[in-house]
Amino acid sequence: MATTRYSVTCLSPVHIGTGTQLGKFDGVYSNGRWYVIDLDKIFAQGVGGDELAQAMSSDTFSWAEWLQGRRIPVGEVALYSLPCPQDPREVYIREGMKDVYLQPYIPGSTLKGAIRTAVLWHLLQHDRQARRFVRHYLLLATFAKDIRDRLREIARGNRDAEQDPNNHRRAIEHALEIENAEELESCLQVLYEAIGKDLRQARQGNRRERLGMRELERLGSIREWIGQPIERRLLGRDPNHDLLRAVQVMDSEPVGLEQMEVGLVWTYTLRNGQLVPKREQEGEYKAFAEWLKAETGLHTAIRIDETLFTQQANAVLAFGGAKEQAVRSLPGVCNKYADALIRRQREFATKYQMPVLRAFYEELQQRSQNLKDGAFLLNVGWGGGWEAKTVGDIVQELLRDEHFDDFAALRERFKLGADPRTRRVDVSAPFPHTRLTAYRNGAPAYPLGWILLEPMGTY
Repeated sequence: MATTRYSVTCLSPVHIGTGTQLGKFDGVYSNGRWYVIDLDKIFAQGVGGDELAQAMSSDTFSWAEWLQGRRIPVGEVALYSLPCPQDPREVYIREGMKDVYLQPYIPGSTLKGAIRTAVLWHLLQHDRQARRFVRHYLLLATFAKDIRDRLREIARGNRDAEQDPNNHRRAIEHALEIENAEELESCLQVLYEAIGKDLRQARQGNRRERLGMRELERLGSIREWIGQPIERRLLGRDPNHDLLRAVQVMDSEPVGLEQMEVGLVWTYTLRNGQLVPKREQEGEYKAFAEWLKAETGLHTAIRIDETLFTQQANAVLAFGGAKEQAVRSLPGVCNKYADALIRRQREFATKYQMPVLRAFYEELQQRSQNLKDGAFLLNVGWGGGWEAKTVGDIVQELLRDEHFDDFAALRERFKLGADPRTRRVDVSAPFPHTRLTAYRNGAPAYPLGWILLEPMGTY
């Protein structure tokens, strides 16, 4: 196995979340720092559990007042503390990833997830059959209800008729308004593949491979899972056959807690053709997060499992050809994906008058053109947005033509970009139309999550 060691530099703040949000019962703001309270240290001060529980049951409880009333210095009962730009008050703080010694790090799974998206994007760029699969699958998922409704009309309660592939074909033809026989057959094959059934076997009468209404209801039923059939098609049908088995990414080495701080993040949205801080009647759209500071340096390693590319392994895993090439050229694959993302973000910031983001992406674009051999850029963690976590640019390209905007229908179906209050989707507005922006010294300064990996040697 070939292992390459990398230095990792945070080019902007990086928040890798634990899923925990910290509030007024977890800590206290004091003199420019956020202190997370250690209950064991509280009890070591002679405080009883019942006494503390009663105090914390009050709606007005605050650690600052409680500690002050008992003359307990907050530093004596804190698990840790971080610089914090202002009092979060009622706004939760997203906890950042740390090891058991309270040392921040970037998990290998986070790095691998970003690499996985880049590889998926690369394979889709160069595989016409896969692009056709994605287009047809997303159309099926978008109009799944119409397909089921039409099938019910055809079957009229007859279960055998519901499971007949010919009737599935007729339902698709009606719902998607497809006239081309070849395209219609392709959609039918994609339907069966996406749900994990064999169309040929179903046509031969194998009842285990036939689709009923229950299976059809799974199609696109959960927004967060919609990409799974696409990943299975391009990267492998199950974890044992997944191409990214060949890429083993180590957790970064931890760094000192002084490399972490609590930062302010504000949602910017479009108003009258300009990106502005989002404010509504119910309040401001801001958040706090424990993040690794910009310019923080870490180290990690990436190992390529060569045994999975042997002729014998390829006979079972089918990792050869374009898949193997993608893994063997990971830095280039990741950089092409990053370049496309950077270009779109720079154009968006320019069009909608966000100078600080435009300047960041112009500098990042310049940096990307002068990377040392084997170095590459990734966007990781929280805050990068929909485009940084998906192959969204390809999806939009595949679902839009001179006749139809099926991407608008996809947005309606899965509520992409919906108003959180009304759940309505304005398909005439750009998507995504918001950007999370990290603040520095009270002003917008960065997008989130950009890192640079530079090779230090292979062994």
